[in-house]
Amino acid sequence: MASIALIGPGRHGTAIAQLFASHGVDVHLYHHREPKAQTAAAQVRAVAKNAEVRIAHDLAAAVEGQELVVLTTLWDKPQREVIAQLGDKLTGKVLLDVSNPLDVTPAGIIPRPPVEGSAGQFLASILPAGVGHAKAFSNLATAFINESADMEPRAVLPFVADSADTERVVRDYLELTGWQPWLVGGISESKHVEIGGKYNAVHGRYGRSRLDAKEMLEYSGPEDSLTGVESGRTGRHG
Repeated sequence: MASIALIGPGRHGTAIAQLFASHGVDVHLYHHREPKAQTAAAQVRAVAKNAEVRIAHDLAAAVEGQELVVLTTLWDKPQREVIAQLGDKLTGKVLLDVSNPLDVTPAGIIPRPPVEGSAGQFLASILPAGVGHAKAFSNLATAFINESADMEPRAVLPFVADSADTERVVRDYLELTGWQPWLVGGISESKHVEIGGKYNAVHGRYGRSRLDAKEMLEYSGPEDSLTGVESGRTGRHG
């Protein structure tokens, strides 16, 4: 039975947890505010199919025994805090990042361009060595995550990864969700799968940011290859 840890289930994170649980993947949820974790768990359990949904009471328990950790907090400070708290407990795991370079302020949601070039590249700059790094779901509106799963033909889910090893792990999980994963490059290409990027702004068979495989091939060419790139779990790579 496949399982994942998901940290920080807000609206987007809860939708991703629902996607996995509705396709038979066990989900271990953690939120630093337990009432939010309870709310998210109830929403995920409502759609789960042959999957367990559990609440972890601390970060270490959430990631223990998990190969894939999905980080769905806001970017920058919350990510720094999670990574600092987990430290070497992330070693040997793959972190799937879904962040966008957006700040939530009293005045609303405000874009903040990262110095590194993208939210994905920012996260890469603070990840400890020995942690695989991939990015997906940032290009999708929250409503699209479950709405467009299990289409025929499948909708394409673009993702980036830091190595061929990371790519294989992430692809195996994404293929369970009713989407067709499509590698579009290394972490240096993160901006293209973030808000405003080429895979967010494009319109396809199923609407904005959702192409089928034929459309994807015409739009951006065949899938990328990271063959020969050293594993992100022995060091960071872009």
